[in-house]
Amino acid sequence: MLKYRMVASDFDDTLADDSQKIDPLTKKAISDYIARGGKFVLCTGRMISAILPYARELGLHGEVVGYQGTVIADIDTGKFLEEDSVPYETALKLIEFAEKKGIYYQYYYKDTFVVDEESEISREYSKYAFAPPMCVGMNTKLYLIENHISPTKLLYIAPPEDVPAIIKEVNDLYGSEILANTSKKMVVELVKRGIDKGVAMKKLGLRYGIPPEETICIGDSLNDLAMIQYAGLGVVVANGSDEAKAAADLICPACNEGGVRWVLENLAINK
Repeated sequence: MLKYRMVASDFDDTLADDSQKIDPLTKKAISDYIARGGKFVLCTGRMISAILPYARELGLHGEVVGYQGTVIADIDTGKFLEEDSVPYETALKLIEFAEKKGIYYQYYYKDTFVVDEESEISREYSKYAFAPPMCVGMNTKLYLIENHISPTKLLYIAPPEDVPAIIKEVNDLYGSEILANTSKKMVVELVKRGIDKGVAMKKLGLRYGIPPEETICIGDSLNDLAMIQYAGLGVVVANGSDEAKAAADLICPACNEGGVRWVLENLAINK
């Protein structure tokens, strides 16, 4: 019998270990939970193309949440079921802010990331994203203007010591339009205000008739706060950020120690 009918987990630094792999015992725990009637959801900041291989590796079906809650997609087909993009005018302001500050930026469009040309950063990011960049052969701001693009998400990459100040300044300047937070020490994630992982989980809860009190959400960082706060039981892995831990109901073992498996085996099922 299930105590919690839905469990949602972030991927990087939560479900996956430091090598971005899911250990076999965790895979089995997820499979066992689903076999008992539970719904297991991956809820990540990654592009859909970058999380689908893992969702399929786990044998999941139904929905996957990507782009920090901006997109809900079907696992089997990869089709976007819902998408809330950053408005064109807001995206342009965020790009101009990055250019003024000398911050590396990229934006996401058609389930990939847009760059002017290949670089060391884009090559490394492609390995992580399982997708090549869209190389447009021109300044990416001009490409956005010429095509009047409303990107799915924007991302800044900056020295870790600069990230908190960048997040604060962006939220101070554009907080009515955008939500700025982070998933890793060197990145700033930028999505449309009012769209986050918590909103995505609420949508799935309504779709399946599963209330927050029967939902566990597990994460590690600032961009997981909304879903941690939404859930009846909000859990943060031991390697998570201080901000995430402060919002959690419970701290579970670290990602390298099978934290998600521990939650499934000890909390999700009535014993």
